[in-house]
Amino acid sequence: MRSVLLVVGQFGSIAVLLFGGGWQLPWWAWVLFVLGLLVFAWAVASLGGNNFTILPDPRRANTLSQRGIYRWLRHPMYTAVLLCGVAVSFGAPSMARWIALGVCAVVLVIKVYYEEALLTARHPDYPQRMKGVARLFPFVW
Repeated sequence: MRSVLLVVGQFGSIAVLLFGGGWQLPWWAWVLFVLGLLVFAWAVASLGGNNFTILPDPRRANTLSQRGIYRWLRHPMYTAVLLCGVAVSFGAPSMARWIALGVCAVVLVIKVYYEEALLTARHPDYPQRMKGVARLFPFVW
């Protein structure tokens, strides 16, 4: 149930970010938005088909991906969501987008901790293998 609530919070806030304001973005916001889309595409390509799920719960036969973007980020799809959210919230601001960005950030941080606890339970070597790999943003967290 917790997993479903986190996904509902994530996708609900994404919907508000996408539809809660205009799309007359300045050039730098478009660059940031496209960067977010590229990070997402690289993450999907790097993850491997048996690992992809929208829920934080790992699939039964999942493996720990450490290839592609996963060499530098533990949760690059969440990073992509935040990059796109920041782009639209700063590029074409609205109160709805600001609130949605805050909700999305909180939900994703909770989801990171929850997902990492589940991965550690499934793969006891997860914490050791992830040393030196940022969670969301290199050199930050």
